[in-house]
Amino acid sequence: MSAIQCVIQGNLPVKLIDPLTLQNILRNVTLQLTDGFELIFGTKTENMHQYYQIAKVAMVANMHHVKLLISLPLSAAYHLFTLHRIITLPELIYSEKFIQYPTD
Repeated sequence: MSAIQCVIQGNLPVKLIDPLTLQNILRNVTLQLTDGFELIFGTKTENMHQYYQIAKVAMVANMHHVKLLISLPLSAAYHLFTLHRIITLPELIYSEKFIQYPTD
């Protein structure tokens, strides 16, 4: 039950997927990646603990199955990216009262 609570919070618990199983899953994923993309920490055994820290997890379930959706960052060796910072502008609520929404 504690593993499910970790997943609900968006974390990947070791109790749910052990490091060896995670390593096998990630090796299969790397076979499907397009050229130029790779996992940020590779698939070596000594790097598996880092994936538990950065993975974002969601759970989808019905009466018969439970599926985990695991989001991990990729690195691109031959691609250039432009990073932008999102700035929210204050929004007028009512007379002289403004609100500004924070972004993550």
